[in-house]
Amino acid sequence: MSLVDIRLALSAELAATPEYYDFKVLRTDREGVLWRVTLQPGYVYAEGQRPGMASAQALLDDSLDGAAAWWGAPVKGGASVLAVLAEDDQLVLQNASSPPPGPDGLIRLYPARFLNALADAWWDTSWAERALACLPDLAQPRAVDHGPLLTGAPFRWLRPAQRQALALVRHSSAFLWGPPGTGKTTTLGVLLAEYLDGRPEARVLLLSTTNQAVDLATLAIDKALEKGRREHSRARVQRLGTRFDAAAYAGREHLIPTRDRDLIARLARAEAARPAASSRDASALKAWSDRVAALRAELRASSQQLLQHCRLASMTTTRAALTLKTLRELAPDGEPPFDLLVFDEASQVSLAHALALMPLGRARLFAGDPQQLSPVLRSNDRSARRWLGRSAFAEKPRAGPSVTLLDEQSRMAGPISALVSDMFYSGVLRVAADAAALPGWQAARGRALGDIAADTHVHVHRLKTDGAWSAAERGPVRAESAAVIAGLVAAALVAGDWQPHELIVLTPFRAQRALIRQHLRACGVPESLRVSTVHRAQGSEAAVVLFDPADGSQPFLQTEEAQRLLNVALSRAQAKVLVFLSAADAANPLLAPIVQRLRLAGDRREAAPLLALARQAGFPANTLGRRVTAGRHTGEVVRLSPDGRQFWLVNERTGAELLIDAGFWQSRAGEARQPADPPKTDPDEPRSSAGSARQAARPRADGRPPVPAGHGAIDHGDVSDCHVR
Repeated sequence: MSLVDIRLALSAELAATPEYYDFKVLRTDREGVLWRVTLQPGYVYAEGQRPGMASAQALLDDSLDGAAAWWGAPVKGGASVLAVLAEDDQLVLQNASSPPPGPDGLIRLYPARFLNALADAWWDTSWAERALACLPDLAQPRAVDHGPLLTGAPFRWLRPAQRQALALVRHSSAFLWGPPGTGKTTTLGVLLAEYLDGRPEARVLLLSTTNQAVDLATLAIDKALEKGRREHSRARVQRLGTRFDAAAYAGREHLIPTRDRDLIARLARAEAARPAASSRDASALKAWSDRVAALRAELRASSQQLLQHCRLASMTTTRAALTLKTLRELAPDGEPPFDLLVFDEASQVSLAHALALMPLGRARLFAGDPQQLSPVLRSNDRSARRWLGRSAFAEKPRAGPSVTLLDEQSRMAGPISALVSDMFYSGVLRVAADAAALPGWQAARGRALGDIAADTHVHVHRLKTDGAWSAAERGPVRAESAAVIAGLVAAALVAGDWQPHELIVLTPFRAQRALIRQHLRACGVPESLRVSTVHRAQGSEAAVVLFDPADGSQPFLQTEEAQRLLNVALSRAQAKVLVFLSAADAANPLLAPIVQRLRLAGDRREAAPLLALARQAGFPANTLGRRVTAGRHTGEVVRLSPDGRQFWLVNERTGAELLIDAGFWQSRAGEARQPADPPKTDPDEPRSSAGSARQAARPRADGRPPVPAGHGAIDHGDVSDCHVR
């Protein structure tokens, strides 16, 4: 672990990151001084890449806000990107020098080179050494005392784990782990409101990955200050940046420093007017460069004034990297300028990015969920995966007072919660008692959808056809599932049982999203019904989630990142989650557990102890098809190896397969007959090909929750053969 490793990682990622992307236009509409440009879904080429290469599959997201746009026809022109409407494949352009191209024209976007700013920080050796020195603190944080203990007294409704989280600020590095529906943002708002009130001189920098996430966190703090009657602190909370949702701040305009807005707009216009790289007019390029530099200097001065007068500033992690020099100058003596540095949605912030900003705070708090989306990475370089493909959560302590896991959720109905908990959180996530006690909460989650009964919360719809890659659509598609989803949604809306805002359709692939939208339009479904890629769905929720994997045979859908996507998809649902699977989908190692879990849910056969079966002459053949129990694991034995030395048990709670060593159990059965010579290991503990199963309460090294005694969850991280082969 050295500066050289991090610099190599950044160089590899920069080399894999195109300087520009070319999109094909579907439609262009003028809206006053703005232009709305609708792009052809999935049609994007990247600089220096062949069509179809992975790095050319740019996702439309907040990273393109403020990008410079350029086109060569019908009249050469440019503009800046005011906003990206990802789920509509649209750009909103401002300050256009000529009308953007129409149908089939190309528009080129030059994203802000955030990685360049991050690289600058790591090539500043004195700062980089301070940043790298923060790494050990993630795994071994120190206890710090920055004021009185936070009690959360005005917020009596806090759940035990939420109240416990208030003590995280007493550690030099701490982690607030918030699985879906556990109220992580609300908890963070209360924590920071209490922190500002209890420490009148303390200063906080709040960062998050997207503008929407920054808005949500900032508003949560203001609401907590308001509810806690801490009016004196509200005026000194400032949301920096211009890409905010203005409507969300209605009645809370004090959070927006308006003078910052015009300055950044002028800078965006100036940067969009950059002369072409091939221009031979050096004087024009110099004039442009001087103008941009002057505006950037003005922006730094403006930001510095705002930052010096507010007690809590919030911005995106991208902006923090781009304005790192300004942030550092807030404490000219070299000391950290902030008492507390908070990373929201921290599981999506790369370790290199987090470390580069950590010296800004005396204490750091990371809030997020490592079981959901991870940092975006383009390079396959090993160093890049180490420093840019993982977050600070990968370095957190396995357990201890600096880690709080929120274990009660109030979004998902019980069966959905159990599915998500067993598949992704080792069984520790549960429905909050206060939510389950509310009749209205239960009633909202007990509604029929067509032929799917009110008390059916997880439903698998079987399909006849598998999905396949479409060269024309540039991605995996499946017409059958698109048609079935459109028909089901249309029928539900026509019957009046559901409203469009209560349903959301999710799929991993943009090509399938476009096809589903076509079918929905053909069925007369309103455009307001959400159809989204799973990448864009984190942070949202709906009463009903319809999830279409499109093509379960795709290699991507068998990766660790796909497991996180599946978690995001299933955990958006409040009342029902519908999964559309073909035979190929059901064989996917990530999707098969859903089917198996539902299949075994009604198994009422008595479970035979595996140790008793191992004493019989026909072992292990006598286990096939039977419901058995092996230590904390109960399920059905589904197949034997040809040589009879191994067999597979499907855990009825997780739906995943566990590989069992027959010889191990025969040996344990033999030892059990000799009381004077007890076995050295637990005879009720199954052994996998990776060795004997881990102890129940052993914390995980991969950032997943420890397995509590009695929960019986398979350790997917430690037992490599749990999944379907």
